[in-house]
Amino acid sequence: MTKLFAISAGMSFFAVAKAENEKEVLTILVNRELEEQEDFGIRAHIDDFSIEGLYGDFFHDEKRSFIEDHILDYPRDIREMSTKERDTYIQSHVEKNAKSFWRDHPFYVELYLREFKKHKAVGKEVGNKFRPHFSDEFYFITAKLIITKTDWYGEDFQIIEIDLTDRNYQLIFELNLEEY
Repeated sequence: MTKLFAISAGMSFFAVAKAENEKEVLTILVNRELEEQEDFGIRAHIDDFSIEGLYGDFFHDEKRSFIEDHILDYPRDIREMSTKERDTYIQSHVEKNAKSFWRDHPFYVELYLREFKKHKAVGKEVGNKFRPHFSDEFYFITAKLIITKTDWYGEDFQIIEIDLTDRNYQLIFELNLEEY
């Protein structure tokens, strides 16, 4: 039976979808995001191997991000490491975080890191326009993880079933001024 679902992400996103269940709503949402072709869409985010893209979500250790307060420099203890030691330390944490992100899809970790290494090698060439080669399934699974495990839409992402069987309205969101 088809139902209506509200999709809410704080003040930044609200939509209604018609679907059988929450899993189907998520599929609709992921496909919508993947259809966006802008430079700031989810596909571009996945393809971006800078700290502004998906790679940036892996660019940290247990204590903090490797980039300190948007000054584009490492924290002091990392700056004091030798270049080789620093590269090894950062790469080991990027790999660990990628494994955690794709926990149920270990092949995608290897694929992503392989494409990152290609990007890094090609990146030294002038006019680099490297585009990673990922399958549609990779983009779908990764976009789904980004939507559900990161703050892609901002705060408080939720899918809420709209059920009007016992009443003629359903409150989805109410701003409580006392919280502000």
